[in-house]
Amino acid sequence: MRMFDARKILAAEFPLSEVIEYIQGGGVIIHPTETVYGLGGVPERHVIDRIVSLKKRTSSKPMLLLIPDRNSAEGLHWTQEASALADAFWPGPLTIVLADIRSHYCSTVRNSKGGVAVRVSPHPLVEILVRELGHPIVSTSANVSGDCPPLEIDKSEGENKSFLEEDIWALDFGRLPYSLPSTVIDCSQGIPKIIREGAIPLSEIARLIPKSMKIHG
Repeated sequence: MRMFDARKILAAEFPLSEVIEYIQGGGVIIHPTETVYGLGGVPERHVIDRIVSLKKRTSSKPMLLLIPDRNSAEGLHWTQEASALADAFWPGPLTIVLADIRSHYCSTVRNSKGGVAVRVSPHPLVEILVRELGHPIVSTSANVSGDCPPLEIDKSEGENKSFLEEDIWALDFGRLPYSLPSTVIDCSQGIPKIIREGAIPLSEIARLIPKSMKIHG
């Protein structure tokens, strides 16, 4: 694992172009978000297979796409409810599942019903990475399956120690403040469905859903 000080990247003290080139070449990174550290890379099958192997988990569990803005969610169907939620809570800890109507993304990104989870992260490093890349990155928590999602990167005793011998780049932003995980809402099947209540409470979500709609838990 090769460590980088993410703050130096933001301060232009380390060339961002090197990180972008590494990601575009299929490299896997550990990166901060507004909640926990994630494992990420370009949304291509060989990169996703590598991340699945690193996490030691089944490939049947889909991953998240981090996008710079709504217009970057290519091929995904925006419902009225999904648009209202994105306008209200993005950038922020709200993950929205949208229908991949063109089967634009590989099966390891889509869920069993053809939905793809997307989020616009407010973290400055994620924001600059996805904007410079010009396309989404796939992401999942940077831990071996069954372990706690990490709030920090530590080369000796931290929760990422399983990745120490791996050929990946770690963009270290220090210890992240504790946060609940993102709230996840499935808007791919008509009526919005709460998959997980997290940092954004259900009461805030319900405020934006028309009274004629129901949120199923």
